[in-house]
Amino acid sequence: MELHGSHTFPVHFDDEVVRDAVRVFVIERTMREQRAKWAAAGLVAVAGIVLLFQGNYILALLAFIVACFPAIFSAVVWRAHSANAFGRYNRMTDRSAEITVDPEGFGITSNLGDGRLNWPNVTEIWERPLSFMLFSGSSAFNILPRQTMPQQVQAFLSAKAI
Repeated sequence: MELHGSHTFPVHFDDEVVRDAVRVFVIERTMREQRAKWAAAGLVAVAGIVLLFQGNYILALLAFIVACFPAIFSAVVWRAHSANAFGRYNRMTDRSAEITVDPEGFGITSNLGDGRLNWPNVTEIWERPLSFMLFSGSSAFNILPRQTMPQQVQAFLSAKAI
């Protein structure tokens, strides 16, 4: 799908939109994409149970601690991204911005400043019920709320989304 012309629209970043984006990012990047680590942690936990029944309490404790690593990593990522996203949007005076989407890329203008990203630099687009998440790296993303987004822009982003 092609986008014709430039589309500029106001957006408001409410807590629900930001919370949803951070939640889906953490679940996707630290759980779904890292299933092997979670499976390994499950096996280590089973080994810990076996060691516990064998009376080897020190190794069982060590196994349980190691089995917690993926969960601890997910919690740390959740906290970091949540603090970063909410910190950025809370610094905005009214948590609103103006978005411009055109065939070359998209731009965001707010009281914090303005920025622009061209489509070749967008590595992924995730479509959410409340927003689109546009990635410029594996863990760097912009949230574009859908509430006031023109239908043509939504259709364009949906066609590019994975």
